[in-house]
Amino acid sequence: MTILIVDNPFEAGTDLIVSELASAGVPMFRMDLADFPSELNFRATFTQWNWEGVLTQGERTVDLTAIQAVYWNRPDGFRFPGLSAADEHYARGAARIGFGGILTSLDVPYLNHPAKASAAEFKPRQLQVARAAGLSVPQTLVTTEADAVRRFSHMVNGSVVTKALGAPVVAHAGGYEALYTREPDLDALQGVELTAHLFQERIEKDFEVRAVFIGDECFCVRIDAASDQARIDWRSDYNSIELTPIETPKEVLQSLRRYAAVMDLAYFAADFIVQPSGRWLFLEANPSGQWAWTNSPDLPVAKAIATVLEEWCEL
Repeated sequence: MTILIVDNPFEAGTDLIVSELASAGVPMFRMDLADFPSELNFRATFTQWNWEGVLTQGERTVDLTAIQAVYWNRPDGFRFPGLSAADEHYARGAARIGFGGILTSLDVPYLNHPAKASAAEFKPRQLQVARAAGLSVPQTLVTTEADAVRRFSHMVNGSVVTKALGAPVVAHAGGYEALYTREPDLDALQGVELTAHLFQERIEKDFEVRAVFIGDECFCVRIDAASDQARIDWRSDYNSIELTPIETPKEVLQSLRRYAAVMDLAYFAADFIVQPSGRWLFLEANPSGQWAWTNSPDLPVAKAIATVLEEWCEL
């Protein structure tokens, strides 16, 4: 048996999982899509029911039929340096459909299957599924209309935040810009009309929670922010937050299990606001959310993921 690990080489969480699997003596083959085809090669033949073949990278080789589970996280994209723009476009498409098609067609469990993870990234659907699963969610507006934003703000008593819908980081000529949650200037909404924007009521919070769901269990860490900046988005000021492991309320865990079933996910990281009343409000769930910063003896996320993968190999 072998576990296929598909990720970029710089994910701290994946390094922890690899360490856990290595300690347990579990064979694995770690790869990144960006290494294909310059360093990583394959051949695959369809024989009636399954794809048979091998993946090869340097001296490492794995038979496709030996793969019993797949951990798919955040691999880098395909790269074809030296090709013209037209040829690169074609090569990327062929690699995605051909090589990617083989990797995503293995008849084994995935954590998570990239098609399922991709479908679960849509924030509007996340809110809809979370509410149907029994979780409370904030009032939310998605729009391209500035007047709609102002009306929404009035409806929620002027307490509004805006969040990025796409990539959380934008590349500029001078570097990169992180797109954190912020309070919008309602008198300067130029640009809203250019694409979809998400606005939510700003909820009074006691603290926030990162909930890491794996298989059928959940690991929660309480996040207390000490700065005004971090109280709006704790990612913007890591130095001012305090992390404390906490238990997952039974009703929240039940709802997260329902959410996972609908989205067909084995793993996701969900963010919550907890109000002074103790009420938990679901904000979003990332099917490839990072968790290494929460991993500890009290929150053994890496071990839990490794255990799920190992158990799948024993089925």
